[in-house]
Amino acid sequence: MPVSSKSSNYSPLLIAIISLVVFVFIILQYTEFSNDKKEKDIRAELDEVLISKKSQLEKALYSRIYYTKGVAAYITINPNIDAAIFENLANELIKNDTVISTMAISPNSILSAIYPMKGHESAVGLNLLEHPERKIIVEKTIETRNTFIAGPVELVEGGIAFISYTPVFLKHGNDSTSFWGMTDIVIWKDKLFNEIKLNTKDDRYVYALKGIDGTGNNGKAFWGDDKIFSSNPVTVDVLLPTGTWVFAAMPIEGWGDYTDNTEAIIIFLYISAFIISLLIFFLSRAMIKLRNNEKELTALFESMQDIVIQLNSKGEYIKIASANQKLLYLPKEKLLGKSLYEIFDKEKADFFMDAVNKCLSTKQLVEIEYPMIIEDKEYWFNARLSYLSEDSVVYVAYDNTLKKRAEERLIESEKKMQELNKTKDKFFSIIAHDLKNPFITIIGFSDLLITEFSEFSDEEKIYYLQEMKKSAHLSHSLLQNLLQWSRSQTGHLEFNPCSISLYGLVSENIQLLGKSADKKGVQLSTDIPNDLMVFADEDMLNTVLRNLISNAIKFSSKEDKINIGAIETNDSIQIDITDTGTGMEPSRVESLFKLDETRSTIGTDNESGTGLGLILCKEFIEKHGGKITVASHLGVGTTFCITLPKRS
Repeated sequence: MPVSSKSSNYSPLLIAIISLVVFVFIILQYTEFSNDKKEKDIRAELDEVLISKKSQLEKALYSRIYYTKGVAAYITINPNIDAAIFENLANELIKNDTVISTMAISPNSILSAIYPMKGHESAVGLNLLEHPERKIIVEKTIETRNTFIAGPVELVEGGIAFISYTPVFLKHGNDSTSFWGMTDIVIWKDKLFNEIKLNTKDDRYVYALKGIDGTGNNGKAFWGDDKIFSSNPVTVDVLLPTGTWVFAAMPIEGWGDYTDNTEAIIIFLYISAFIISLLIFFLSRAMIKLRNNEKELTALFESMQDIVIQLNSKGEYIKIASANQKLLYLPKEKLLGKSLYEIFDKEKADFFMDAVNKCLSTKQLVEIEYPMIIEDKEYWFNARLSYLSEDSVVYVAYDNTLKKRAEERLIESEKKMQELNKTKDKFFSIIAHDLKNPFITIIGFSDLLITEFSEFSDEEKIYYLQEMKKSAHLSHSLLQNLLQWSRSQTGHLEFNPCSISLYGLVSENIQLLGKSADKKGVQLSTDIPNDLMVFADEDMLNTVLRNLISNAIKFSSKEDKINIGAIETNDSIQIDITDTGTGMEPSRVESLFKLDETRSTIGTDNESGTGLGLILCKEFIEKHGGKITVASHLGVGTTFCITLPKRS
């Protein structure tokens, strides 16, 4: 049928505008979810790598610091320690530790004993307060009363090492203290790093450390390339007893240019960029929890106060030196002179005695972990038993409760991450299967109209345009539901409940969806009172009503009826959306609100759907503190029931 030139020019323009609107909408969504995607991906991954390596470094370092703390604790009980006893004690602690160079004690800051002695005889008698390089560090350690890690420094005998100084203070009966001296340990830098396989670079990243003497960002780099710190690296703090080191890393090739390009827009048209943007979000939230867990572990190290007890072979308490009496099972005076069997039940006492007997028989360090109820509160302790003599051991325990709790939360975080991965897989299924079909329709019909426009009748042209419009509306509806659901999952959707007219909101949706119902010959009605108010977020409730009424129309046929009603009780408002449509089988009803079981459904007029709208409805209603249920019978109809609490 011949057509005018004006009509021929106008139709391609209309098609172009509709297509442009759809693609612009998609590009805007891509920009919102994918800004700086590539660099954030790399930084998030590198942050995880750094946290893992930092944890290994802290663990290796603190395991050596505990040696000096153990010696210091022993000295508080036996301040008259001589070189022979120190040699035996040091030998038990570090003889098999190749990372340790030497261990020494310095009463009144004068070095009196060193282990091993061979090769270090000249160091005996050294006054640390008169040594130009050690004087400032020792004075700071005494002032803070805390362990201080110096270095790395170059040793006289050769090699680079860290030196851990721990001050020793004796307690007196009037709660006063006096400075006894220092205990220190020399830790080989390279051997420490080699033990945990820490290298300055791997296949993808380069690493560096700075903060000599624990000075953090203010200190100089002592490992790796100093230029890394001026290249916008990812950093974490390595926590020392006093001060920090800064652990930095960046990609070997440096940071690239990650601006979006045309190829990225094409990828977004196939929806893969949408999945990547969601994965970036999921990775950042773990890292917070992980960082929250890290903060809890940091607090544990900062507040840790050891319990030091001397036990004899009978399990009797000989001496007790505790910086935190609250962590003792009973007050100190009720423990001294008593045996483990007089304090604990047989099972617990046997547990401790087995460790004591093992330490005495093997003369080796014995480590145990156990829970303890103190004043109706559960604590977890890690303890080390060191051989002291044929009849006694030194028992050093520290509170490990926070770390235990953090590990439990980390396991819970991993479970949640697995659930999030399932959600990601479902998103991929929805997008890949349901979103591309409308675009295929738009592209296919637009190609037909452009290439064969003059060969179609006006009725055929209108039909194709209507089908394209229907596909565009379907794409818009799906993207809108996806956007709202993802915002609800990421916490970006605002929740502003207020008192609104339920009748007015329902009437707006009936008016909005009336044409769709009329087209199918379905009757829409409501018997909600004009003055019934409900306390809810208007946008969320409007989305819920629109989705449920649209679903009712979708699964209803000619002469079917849909009614929206409401019942007010003392503490809630119940909204019912009832239809006389096709209904559902029981197995379908059970899986309606499960994201991992949703599937595409076809309406009575071949309308398609994903089931995501119902998931969105459930999330929004539960955010109000309410619930949504469904009752359905195949061939009879369906009723969705929404219960919202009244404003308290």
